[in-house]
Amino acid sequence: MPKLYIMHYTGIIQMSKVNSWDEFQPLEELLVGSVYDSEFFNEVKNPKIRSALKKIIDETQEDLDYFKTQMQSHGIKVYQPSPTELGYKSSIMDYVNENGELGYKRNVGGSFFTTGVSASLIPNPPLQPRDDSIVMGNKILVTDPNTYAIKALLPKFEEWFGKENIDTSMKKENVQLPRSEKNLKNYLIRNNIAVNDENLEAAKQVETLGGFCSPTLTRIGKTCLVDTWQVPTVVEDFLSVKVPEFNYRKITIGGHNDSIFSVVKPGVLVATRELEPYKHIFEGWDIIWFDDPNWGHVRHWLDLRAKNRGKWWVPGEEQNDEFTSFVETFLSNWTGMAEETIFDVNCLVIDDQHVVVNSENPYLIDNLKKHNMTPVICPLRHSFFWDGGWHCLTLDIKRRGGQIDYGI
Repeated sequence: MPKLYIMHYTGIIQMSKVNSWDEFQPLEELLVGSVYDSEFFNEVKNPKIRSALKKIIDETQEDLDYFKTQMQSHGIKVYQPSPTELGYKSSIMDYVNENGELGYKRNVGGSFFTTGVSASLIPNPPLQPRDDSIVMGNKILVTDPNTYAIKALLPKFEEWFGKENIDTSMKKENVQLPRSEKNLKNYLIRNNIAVNDENLEAAKQVETLGGFCSPTLTRIGKTCLVDTWQVPTVVEDFLSVKVPEFNYRKITIGGHNDSIFSVVKPGVLVATRELEPYKHIFEGWDIIWFDDPNWGHVRHWLDLRAKNRGKWWVPGEEQNDEFTSFVETFLSNWTGMAEETIFDVNCLVIDDQHVVVNSENPYLIDNLKKHNMTPVICPLRHSFFWDGGWHCLTLDIKRRGGQIDYGI
């Protein structure tokens, strides 16, 4: 007997500027991330560094333009502010102070908690809006108000979608959340601090979080799965109080959910084996399983991994040590932990017949077609640099439909 899904409507959804209760109802409006213009790097004197950076930016822009065209061909309204529109500088030299020091704070002053950027780094472009915000029903919930990108985006959110539809309670109430041990270790690694008991204990005493990553949440109608790897108490300390419309189920898989699994329609999801301990949640559903990629087959990958700890990869630049050093010194906030990510599961669902995928993976495409899903292939050539796929690079502002109980 087919499973019965019970619909719960919250508000007058057709009149709301914001409406999204899951990852797969028909998509109507979408926010798309953006990058600097490649001319931003014109003043980088070293040609090996400059050419690699400009190539990443130019090819990413081409991929964004193609993706945007595909979305519009499906009747989806696209919002995409440029970095300069949001107040970002147009040249890297604008982030150099009179002493020749490169970095945002050194140029304009202010602490990390004021700027959202560490002293020696350049602000990462507003490419991945889903990192810091998520639509929870009829409101955009800002889960990490301290990043440079979300601070720049907030005025646009208010202009486009209405201030009354933006939940900034995390910032307004100065919410502070305890970090998990894994999150503390990641903090030390990203700041090039040795991971040992002494440093972990020191960080634990002072390092709380004034926000959390939105991709630790996966909305499935009435239920929201919450990965607690970053903040073990995020449900009881914040979500159940501020967003009580959802029933929350805790999981611990250790990363952004959309790098581990994507629900492409009721009854079907794409997942890596890291979801295996929680497959009982999806009892009776078809799971398209992905195994971990074999990085050993990527030429020079092991050489680069020794230099950047597997955080990012740009094909053809593995031996470009000047470029690697520049990224690690000034752009480390632009990258993530690509070694841990399988981008083929990072899907963006358009409707019950179409889903955006990052590559022409025959295994994925064949399995999606078996479930009457047509893959919309949108290449993202530098996903291993940005550590993101199309789900990361977008935010679904409006989907047609209400809150449904899918039995999860």
